[in-house]
Amino acid sequence: MSINIGVPSGRREVTWLGVEPPPDAREAFVERGYRATRCSEDDLRRPEFLAGTTAVVFVQSAEKPLQIGEYIKNHASHLLDYDCQIILRPGSEQLSEKPSIITNAINKRLIWTAWLPPEVASTLRWQSAQGAVGSLPPFPRANFFSFSVSWKEIANVVLKNPSGRAPNLSLQITVQPNNEGKRHELTEDESVLIRRAFWDCADVSLEPISGGRSGLSVFRAHAELEQGLAGRWPQPYFVKIGNRRKIFAEFEHYEGRVRPYVPFHLGPHLDSKRCCLGARKGIIVGDYVEESESLRDCACEGRAASAIACLFDRTLLGWHRVFEEKKTSIADDLESRFPKPINGARLDRARALGAIYDLSQLRQLFRKCNAKRTLVGLVHGDLHSANVLVRATDAIVIDFFAHQEYPLVFDAATLEASLFVEGFRDDKRAIPDWLKSVEPLYIQKPFLSSPHHVNPKNPSFWFYACVHQIRRYARQWECGDNQYAAALAVALLIKASKDLSALELEASRRSAAYVMAERILVNAFGAPTAAAVPATAPPPTAPTEVSSQVTDSGTR
Repeated sequence: MSINIGVPSGRREVTWLGVEPPPDAREAFVERGYRATRCSEDDLRRPEFLAGTTAVVFVQSAEKPLQIGEYIKNHASHLLDYDCQIILRPGSEQLSEKPSIITNAINKRLIWTAWLPPEVASTLRWQSAQGAVGSLPPFPRANFFSFSVSWKEIANVVLKNPSGRAPNLSLQITVQPNNEGKRHELTEDESVLIRRAFWDCADVSLEPISGGRSGLSVFRAHAELEQGLAGRWPQPYFVKIGNRRKIFAEFEHYEGRVRPYVPFHLGPHLDSKRCCLGARKGIIVGDYVEESESLRDCACEGRAASAIACLFDRTLLGWHRVFEEKKTSIADDLESRFPKPINGARLDRARALGAIYDLSQLRQLFRKCNAKRTLVGLVHGDLHSANVLVRATDAIVIDFFAHQEYPLVFDAATLEASLFVEGFRDDKRAIPDWLKSVEPLYIQKPFLSSPHHVNPKNPSFWFYACVHQIRRYARQWECGDNQYAAALAVALLIKASKDLSALELEASRRSAAYVMAERILVNAFGAPTAAAVPATAPPPTAPTEVSSQVTDSGTR
């Protein structure tokens, strides 16, 4: 048998809101070691009461059928945040057949719910939109049991899915300010999730770190245990808090697709007993990668070649080697990632740097990469330079929210595009001078031909070294001409469409990403048809002829 050293949570209360438990229900739960009691609405507002509660039963009575909707409205979200299961139980067969009152309340409060009749579950529009139809949402959740389901069956569901540790109400939580002096103000549900995650701690200090593009709040956590076996200060953790669906998706990626395939020392590991979900948000906690630096910082100092080799030869090898040769094209597989709009000011800036064509014309060229043979496998999906940490020569990958099946060349393309934009963050050269220094990498034919070499005195020399290394791997993943060129053009256009509030010089580098994407596509597939130069664009010029004084509006 497997090793199980889990400690019981001590939450043995199953309570009925406003009514006494039926005798057969009481018997079913008592047989399984629970206490079956009655509670009031005031009880459900007391954290001390919820600390011992594992499930709350809302019964829809024939006399007051609307009351259950008020119960859901007033208490359901709060109960799920405290990891209490919710049992929704119609009081008759007639009410079971038409649970519209329950469904409407669930829809209004966005409560994750299982076992509703299929025709009713399909009306939960928000849950359907998040891919939950046809599968059971994870606990904590509400469970709908029709009148015909026995209390023994219901008690078995509660027994097989015990609640986790109750929130530690005495935990001292400190949130440190970020680099700009701003402090993240924890919401009530975020605070409850942290108290659940660090149930065995006396104190936790949260230091904000970059959260990438997923919209999640990310922290480095220093915790002090209440009773440490060897000491009170464990190694630091990383903590992510945010949208429940995103948190659970990343948790599944870690457990199902990272842990079995990424070497143990080349990826962070989750502390599963500290990961938990609430009504609308969730939290994942794992080992923080200490004594490391981002690939961006490592690369611009000329120390990234061995880390990039480790990244593709070891860290991601477990995914990339499990590929399929599919009869699809790069245009088919990456069509959904091709940006739809480009901000007008960003596009004007790109035109000032030499761009000629609009986005629809670039899409027309991209679709010409249509050879029906592509290597597709599991990829990181968001392999930007801040998601690769370097420790000595090891490349450690973090942030697996975007992990999915894509053409293998896309991982290489997103990494190169990231270094193109973010790698020159501290480079103070005028944009036209910088653009001229990297341009040879993007106009060669064929695109993955022998690499262009540059004088080691060139400030962009480090970038050439990184690109040469990245394209070594891209070359072996191509099944047809210009597949990497097309993927890289998409990755650069994605960079051009993001972070509209970016300041100069980053804003111009993002516009330059549009310019380079255009040149890649034109060199690979020719000029688009009906390619009239927009009236507002200047005539095509070399980057050196463009003034370095480019403002947000694209004027000189």
